[in-house]
Amino acid sequence: MAKTHFRKAQEQRILKLTLRFILSASLITLVLWGFYSILEQNYIFRWGLALQHLDSFNKGLMLTLQASGLGLVLALSLGLIVALLRLSPFALFRDMGTLYVHSLRNIPFIVFVLFMYFGFARAVLPRPYPNITLLGWDIDDRLFWGALALGLFEASFMSEIFRSGIQSIHKTQIEASRSLGMSYAQSMRYVVLPQAFRVIIPPLTGEIIALIKESALLLAIAVNELTLTAKTISGQRPLQFEFYTILASYYLTMTVPISILSHYLEQRFNIHRRRS
Repeated sequence: MAKTHFRKAQEQRILKLTLRFILSASLITLVLWGFYSILEQNYIFRWGLALQHLDSFNKGLMLTLQASGLGLVLALSLGLIVALLRLSPFALFRDMGTLYVHSLRNIPFIVFVLFMYFGFARAVLPRPYPNITLLGWDIDDRLFWGALALGLFEASFMSEIFRSGIQSIHKTQIEASRSLGMSYAQSMRYVVLPQAFRVIIPPLTGEIIALIKESALLLAIAVNELTLTAKTISGQRPLQFEFYTILASYYLTMTVPISILSHYLEQRFNIHRRRS
């Protein structure tokens, strides 16, 4: 009886979500069609010519994904380390973490990436810059320094997300795990971090999306990612509306699935329900 009631509730929930999706998609389609119809009266769209450059956009997409992927790995790992430093019982470690966070959070990313490539890289590397080899993968120097700047910058934001998630777990759980013989590292790994992960899913997902969008600023050091690709092509052909619409579509294709995944995980772990 209980299983039947639960199954009916699930079916009703799926039906409601489906109807909401159809209604929202229809409304958005109607608004976009109206906007497109208004523009069509004054502008001649040439989608056929614009779509011929999809190969260039796909190459830019690969560089965007590479830069975002490398930056994300660095941001997540370094962000967790900085968060643990800020929660350390040692004042020196706390001060180091605080200095790192407040230094990078108060610098515009475009300034930081310019400093990393044209300032720091020139000071530590010979000229011309050599390509970087990472795990057998030959990385262009601009891509490497851009991804490095992206990861270092976003780590300062992700560290605060990790820190708030860890602090949301009651101290008694750490004390209980320590009383069972766990070390501080073991209590963090097996007790605190798995629970903190459920809390930080929404803000962490938002920061991952921000990281992907900030990769567009790597055009400042001539990384030929999506945005620079669109800018370069639009300078060759007067199809700015079409090219930048394609550019926006590519970014939406990357970020919307992450938002949907975040919502699914949030519902899967019952985050708000557990908080209430």
